[in-house]
Amino acid sequence: MLDLNDKQSKIISFIQDYYNEFGISPTVREIQNGCNITSTSVVDYNLKALKNKGYLDKRPDISRAIKLNNINDNFFRIPILSSIAAGEPLIVNPEQISDPESYDDYVELPNNFSKEKKLFALRVKGDSMIDALISNNDIVIMKPANEAGNGEMIAAWLPANEEVTLKRFYLRNNKVELHSENPKYDPIVVDPQNVLIKGKVVGVIRKV
Repeated sequence: MLDLNDKQSKIISFIQDYYNEFGISPTVREIQNGCNITSTSVVDYNLKALKNKGYLDKRPDISRAIKLNNINDNFFRIPILSSIAAGEPLIVNPEQISDPESYDDYVELPNNFSKEKKLFALRVKGDSMIDALISNNDIVIMKPANEAGNGEMIAAWLPANEEVTLKRFYLRNNKVELHSENPKYDPIVVDPQNVLIKGKVVGVIRKV
């Protein structure tokens, strides 16, 4: 499991982008504004957490004294292709994974997260996977795949509706069953030719 939450990942990305543009590190206030964080105290809390995890160094007596520790060597970027509905399917087609730099929305992952670097991310909408600890606005990290075993969590493309959904996969009695992790949602049952597996979940960045 990733050791960075969504807010911490955004902070690291903002610091790196700010430094690349201006040649200096941002202030705590600039991080707050740039990452849409509610207060500077929340920024300070997450900066301390990132320092404890070894991602940066920060001197408390200087406003622009945040130094990322070999950020380019430690991280790789993957694109957030779109939102994926965990309750009702949402229109999105992650057919191609291109250069993450061409996307406005992306996340940075530690290099030791996976040997496979051609990953993509989807933002969850809905609550149907809540019992798997995946909530609304969480980000799921996906490994491209076109097949899955029973019980694996996948992004499933439904061609008839041009929709994709996040569910657990089961193949039973020559039918594909896509199961939620919330008892209020019924399984989606389709013929195998009417569902295309686009990826398997390999990680989650939880919204805090």
